[in-house]
Amino acid sequence: MSTDQIVEERPLRRRVEQVQPDIAAARLKVTELEQQARTLIRQRPVVAMMIAAGAGYLVARVVARGTR
Repeated sequence: MSTDQIVEERPLRRRVEQVQPDIAAARLKVTELEQQARTLIRQRPVVAMMIAAGAGYLVARVVARGTR
């Protein structure tokens, strides 16, 4: 291993060490959102269906407008 390779590996390790807590925080947030969604679906299934239908409608409108 040359000196150039050693110098290049050190910043990469620092970046990986910095990214790992960010990934863990993102995973925790997604898990919390999933639990909230599951709770909403169990407690108010009609409201959950209306939200899903509304979101689907909006996505369809955006996609249809983008293909024109």
